[in-house]
Amino acid sequence: MMKLIRRLTTTALAAAVVFAFPLTATATAQGQEASATQAVASDPTGGYRTGDLTDAAPPSSKGEFKTQAAWSYHITASCSGKEAQIRQGANYWGEANETASSGTPVECTGGYVEGCGDTGGNVVGCNWGQGQRIMLSTLVSDFGLLAAHEFGHNWYGHSDPGCANWASPYEVMRPTMC
Repeated sequence: MMKLIRRLTTTALAAAVVFAFPLTATATAQGQEASATQAVASDPTGGYRTGDLTDAAPPSSKGEFKTQAAWSYHITASCSGKEAQIRQGANYWGEANETASSGTPVECTGGYVEGCGDTGGNVVGCNWGQGQRIMLSTLVSDFGLLAAHEFGHNWYGHSDPGCANWASPYEVMRPTMC
């Protein structure tokens, strides 16, 4: 019971900080570039803005995109129960190979992602080193879309402003999770 109360209190406090101090993610983690999904509710759409820490160009607005011919990832035990949504996000980019222990480790947390640069801890997703490590928060409503967005940072930066959605790679990489 105390654990639940602590978690709810921490979440409420974190939300209060987010509303009071909007942030932009621009940092490195362990000397590697990271792409962070920032939870800032100051977006007029009512969604969450995302931070963009990669110099990579966004995908084409015409729906064309390129990925490496084959790439791999593995889902850690922290994501128990979320595997199907992570696979959905990974498979969106094609040629993804899920392995038992090699490739990009995908981790999950029930709160905000810690250690994703100077973002103040209000981050709901992070991709360190363009695919060296991905962390996803279960706080978001469309977990599969968050996974697809973070996997997309293996190759791409953010598209033009707007709400992320499943319509195209360009749309998946939009900077706001609505």
